[in-house]
Amino acid sequence: MSDSDATPIQDTAATTPKPPPPATPARELPEIEAIGRWIEGEELPLLRALFELPTGAPLPLAKFDALGMQLRKAEILPEHWQVIADHSVPADSLFDSLSETTRLRAAYGDGELGDRRLDNLRLAWRELAGKQPSLWRVPDVLAAMRRLLDRKVEFDVYALLSAVRDVWRGMTLPFGREQLEILWACLAFIRGKTKK
Repeated sequence: MSDSDATPIQDTAATTPKPPPPATPARELPEIEAIGRWIEGEELPLLRALFELPTGAPLPLAKFDALGMQLRKAEILPEHWQVIADHSVPADSLFDSLSETTRLRAAYGDGELGDRRLDNLRLAWRELAGKQPSLWRVPDVLAAMRRLLDRKVEFDVYALLSAVRDVWRGMTLPFGREQLEILWACLAFIRGKTKK
């Protein structure tokens, strides 16, 4: 048989349709009631899923900004994102001497949990140019998170939010309770916008 008589062999891989990739299972998101219990002091590590992609990677800056726009459009935040003009980094000794830091250290005790939360609070404090955490509002926290994402600084969103929550919960003035209510409304809204 000559080469010209040979029947061409078809590539079956090219003609056989590939099955669709398996659907990724829905990820677990915190329930609204659980977020409310977290506001009151319970632990809820699942809360970090609200600020992650379904893969577990942190939200890209564009998606974080889209959430911020939606929060503003829904009129949940009482003020717009704050422009931080001062970019100077304060000395860490100032953070360590803050009354909030001292109080949180005493509440957390010695250990990894307290260190992680205070380290993340310190990162946000630097981004807010040394503004005292007891004076922060929810937009300040979101602005600090945005700057950390923009500068590609690794941070633990759950540790940061928990530390801020604990600062506000420890306040005797109504300001702290007011910020916790706004934070709850923001997290509940974000939960509704987060894909499983």
